[in-house]
Amino acid sequence: MIKSVQFEKIGAAPMLPGFSLAASAVAGDQSLLFLFESSEGSAETGNALRAAGVLPHPKMGRLKRYRLLRLNGGSELWIDLPPLELHDPHVDLFPDGRVLLASAWCAWRAERDYDVNGIIFDSRTAQMNRLLLGDGISDLQIDSRGRIWVAYLDEGIFGNHGWGHPGPAPVGQAGLVCFSALGEKIWEFPNDAGHAIYDCYALNVSGAEAAIFFYSDFPVCWIGADFQLTWKRTKLLGCHAFAMSETEILFSSQYQESPETAHLGRLDRDGIVMSKRARLAMPDGSGRPSGRLQGRGRHLYHIGEDGVYRATVD
Repeated sequence: MIKSVQFEKIGAAPMLPGFSLAASAVAGDQSLLFLFESSEGSAETGNALRAAGVLPHPKMGRLKRYRLLRLNGGSELWIDLPPLELHDPHVDLFPDGRVLLASAWCAWRAERDYDVNGIIFDSRTAQMNRLLLGDGISDLQIDSRGRIWVAYLDEGIFGNHGWGHPGPAPVGQAGLVCFSALGEKIWEFPNDAGHAIYDCYALNVSGAEAAIFFYSDFPVCWIGADFQLTWKRTKLLGCHAFAMSETEILFSSQYQESPETAHLGRLDRDGIVMSKRARLAMPDGSGRPSGRLQGRGRHLYHIGEDGVYRATVD
């Protein structure tokens, strides 16, 4: 019998007249983040290009208006951002409340001509600082120490938009990089780890630790607060999100599986995640529809058109 993992609804899907949703995320303190951009030139064009297998050009060409909504424990905070040029943005919060925004793509054109795609904005002082986080970002999350963990797609690892050829080595060539809040590389996934990252499919940052699931071998790797590595092998392929506790891990669907399909695994002592197929169910018992999934610690979040939902592993 297939086990059901049921989501609970924790919030509505917000709307903002005159704006469209550009990005959504869950911060380390479980705040729900919704980044809205002016509807003049929405994110739908970029989404359509990706669906057709076309890599979007990193330059948007003009500034746009953005507003960020932060929901936490019933409180609502709107943050007005300065006009920005973002493309397929990611968003998260530092522990002190500063906002991190990053375009997924950035181009290298010449030695002193390249896009700096990370932005840190302090709403209290209106100060904005820029930092280079690299091209081909698949996900980013900030830990409890204020460190920025960035995972990369294959384009960001092997080079695209000028990086690697003819430009310098891609910033994300290691597949996973940890930056300081100043944009300095503190650590990157070691090339002698025994597994190479060709495409980082899923990132989960909780406390001061991170975990990843990546192609080509699709293991789970835990990175401790001081960058020590712990490995678990899996027999899964292509899962794009996961939640984990000390003994249990919940993966999203694999390649070509339905959105309601999941895989629930137990962590054994032999370094293998033994998983069984599971079903992701909404509060009314229906299967999970399409929508964004994100793992943070023990929680797997579904962000859809009708609200935000959360499932938790033991």
